[in-house]
Amino acid sequence: MQTEPIEDSTFKKTFFQNVTLGMLSMLGQSLFILADTYFISNGIGADGIAALNIVLPVVNIVNGLGWMLGVGGAAHYAGEKGRGDLKSANTYFSYSVVFAGVIGVLFTLTSFVFTGPILRFLGASGEIYSLSYDYYRIFTLFSLLFIMNNLFITFLRNDSNAKLAMIGFTTGGLVNIILDYLFIYPLNLGMFGAAIATTFSPLTSLIILSLHLKYKNRTLTFTKVGKEVKTAVRIVSLGFSSFMNEFSSALVMFLFNVVLLKLIGNVAVSAYAIIANMNIIVIALFTGLGQGMQPVASLNHGARRSENVRKTLKYTLITSTVVGAVIFASGLLFSEQIVSIFNGDNNSELADIAIPGLKIYFSSFLFTGINFSVIYFMAAVQRFRSTLIISLLRGFVLVIPVLVLMMSLAGVTGVWLTMPIVELLTLVVSALLIKRYLKHYIGSSKNPINKSSG
Repeated sequence: MQTEPIEDSTFKKTFFQNVTLGMLSMLGQSLFILADTYFISNGIGADGIAALNIVLPVVNIVNGLGWMLGVGGAAHYAGEKGRGDLKSANTYFSYSVVFAGVIGVLFTLTSFVFTGPILRFLGASGEIYSLSYDYYRIFTLFSLLFIMNNLFITFLRNDSNAKLAMIGFTTGGLVNIILDYLFIYPLNLGMFGAAIATTFSPLTSLIILSLHLKYKNRTLTFTKVGKEVKTAVRIVSLGFSSFMNEFSSALVMFLFNVVLLKLIGNVAVSAYAIIANMNIIVIALFTGLGQGMQPVASLNHGARRSENVRKTLKYTLITSTVVGAVIFASGLLFSEQIVSIFNGDNNSELADIAIPGLKIYFSSFLFTGINFSVIYFMAAVQRFRSTLIISLLRGFVLVIPVLVLMMSLAGVTGVWLTMPIVELLTLVVSALLIKRYLKHYIGSSKNPINKSSG
């Protein structure tokens, strides 16, 4: 990224470089959850991954808070930067950091005070409660690290340093994998050890990201902040869709856990934990794609270069469609191998539930990537209402009625079919909103920059 609008001759290279680095860095974030799942399943067993799945909705919410403030603040930052107003750009950065600090502290305090009620609400009981308690307490104690890491990652991508953001994220994931092995196996620390290892992921990443202070092209700097509520509202408004993306995953995990416990029992929750963790990796890829695209779209949006904004959308939709198709094909071809990696006990009942479930669930990724691309694009060009509509549809409005209907019609198979149907229905709305945007803001004399809520 740069302070000047991207020239046409280098646009395509800049776009794919940003998107590639964004996707790779998000893979780094998903590594710590994948590592936890693998080592817990083999070192602790099916109850361990069931307990992890109970806590994962909380992990999603924490990540969502970080992305909300990061993406919301960075979209405004890049827009002001494209207009040449660095003072205003850094005001958004400073407000985002302060707001993240306040939210992180409040979240930790609330989580500690209401630990028992929260875990029971999420479905923990008996041995599962004990195991999930250990992981939950450590994770929420250090939730501020996760929020700040996501925020700074996003701003570095918007300040010419996507490469350092990728290095920080991926290194944090690798450190977590190493410590997961040490704490769970040689030291035999169980879920407590897995949680401790997880906290080193954002800590390592933040240490590496601090090197940005010495970056010669850095424009990010802290400015004095007042008590402007409007600035915080603007940040949250544009970033709310990113929170909803994570909240959607949390809601789906919670609802699926409750339904599967009712239909079959703990073994079904363990089977779903495998699918849920694969979902985390895929969502991370689509998030990285969207976040890699966002600085390019926001900068050109701020500079009023409509043709580059149009090309950004085109390349993003093509990339997300191809990635989604490849992931879906991989799920069909390698479902047994994927399940076996996390089925350390060789539980045949678990495999019988997880394998067909994974194949069906993966069909949703044919549509998820496109919906994510539209959400992040609309946030990048400051179309708050459009991002909100799509995010609420796929994250809340459609999930519950479709799940209830499909569960009553087809039992467990209906549960797996829920997300493909939700994403497909959302895609229809995404297509209509994109068509409207292209017609009214790029395809006509209206400037796509000046409207901020379409």
